[in-house]
Amino acid sequence: MAKSATPQDRLAPNATGNPDASSTFYEKQGMGQRMGFGDRPAVLVIDMQHDFCDPDAPTTLWPSIEATFEPIRRLCNAARSRDLPVIYTQGLVAGDGSTAGLWQFKMRYHAEGRVQIEGSRGAGIVPELAPQPGDRVIRKWRPSAFFRTDLEVFLGSQDIDTLLVCGTSVSGCVRATVTDAFMRDIRCMVVRECVADRTPAVMEANLFDLHQKYADVVTLEETLADLEKFTVGIRATT
Repeated sequence: MAKSATPQDRLAPNATGNPDASSTFYEKQGMGQRMGFGDRPAVLVIDMQHDFCDPDAPTTLWPSIEATFEPIRRLCNAARSRDLPVIYTQGLVAGDGSTAGLWQFKMRYHAEGRVQIEGSRGAGIVPELAPQPGDRVIRKWRPSAFFRTDLEVFLGSQDIDTLLVCGTSVSGCVRATVTDAFMRDIRCMVVRECVADRTPAVMEANLFDLHQKYADVVTLEETLADLEKFTVGIRATT
């Protein structure tokens, strides 16, 4: 039987300076324990919008973001086949810029009103990952999918205790959402092949830290295998 991937296996070996030393240090402090999947998961696809996915977008994550398309499709299709929720987020700014908040001081293209503008093509979810009938889209105005949205109400109504997290960026909206979920005792499985960031070093540092404190960083294959425990409309079997 194939050996299960360890947390270290899921992180690029040279992306965070000296990951072996970091892992040893954190391990001595008892961090990075595995939470595991809960009883009822949902897929959460964060901000897979043209302004992050198009090669010529001013805030693009191209080319690394392209590699996530097929893994996200596979995961979403697996969830749908078992009647498990698939939820998308769409990060937006009002057309007049009034909801940009502090982004306008930290990011030039927000100050110029060029990205994530409500109703624009750039704010739309890319067609390769278009929501399907029965999926839910959460419109959000800040990095976390929980901030002043109805996400928590929906998760509670569906008894969701685990989020299979995909999308972008790991250091931004993914991280903000994961930490907010942790504060609500909702388990997050960050699916390694389904997330992206602007540089490998930033992505790997954030994945490492999330795994140590707030989430499990998991592979697509182990996530798909866990979904095999579910049959349509029935909770996980052991």
